[in-house]
Amino acid sequence: MPVIGTFLKTTCPQTVEVLARSGLDFVVLDAEHAPYDIAGLDGALLAAHALGLPALVRIPDHRPSFINSCLDMGAHGVMVPHTRSAADVELVADAARYARRKRGFSPSTRAGNYGQIDSCEYRGRADANNIICCQIEDSEAMERLEEIAANNSVDCLFIGPADLGLSLGYDGPNDPRLGDAIRTIAEVGRRHGRTVGLFVSSVDIVPDMIAIGITLFVCGSDQSILLSGAKGVAQIMANIPT
Repeated sequence: MPVIGTFLKTTCPQTVEVLARSGLDFVVLDAEHAPYDIAGLDGALLAAHALGLPALVRIPDHRPSFINSCLDMGAHGVMVPHTRSAADVELVADAARYARRKRGFSPSTRAGNYGQIDSCEYRGRADANNIICCQIEDSEAMERLEEIAANNSVDCLFIGPADLGLSLGYDGPNDPRLGDAIRTIAEVGRRHGRTVGLFVSSVDIVPDMIAIGITLFVCGSDQSILLSGAKGVAQIMANIPT
């Protein structure tokens, strides 16, 4: 079943609180392109957790300590920018999955219900539910797409069309070669049993993308939603006869 969320770039928990009442399936806290620090993420994840809104964190890089902190604070997983190889996947999986015996363990966090869950149960639940969403947005990733998709630690191949088109030297979002690349990623993802996701600026193209097997969508951001709504109000006011 297709799901849709949005990026969060405004670093206040009240925005999470509002969006939790919107009907969106999830949010992605954008620590790559917004000024989220650990305290800001903690507040946003607290709000998401309290209201039952699944929240991923788009991490700024592949640092294990940052990944571990995000998951300890209750993130449902991480979105990993610039995943260029299976080696990148392995590094992230080591930081996210307890069964690999490299992630630091503390059951006293929000994710561990502050120590109120049996340790073994918590580790198993975390490994089963924490999502690793690998962004495919580089020419190197396209060259190694099969090896990335074949890695069983990958839950989702997420297409970043703007960076991907730039990396491949294409002529903007309407270049037909970008559409071909998106279809290629969708086909490889399906063949390996991976969820495939896509950033979209509008829901208009979602039906066409569902038709090729893409089922997870991130539409715009809290900022673009706010701007669009405010511009709509202003335009209506500007057109009222006086």
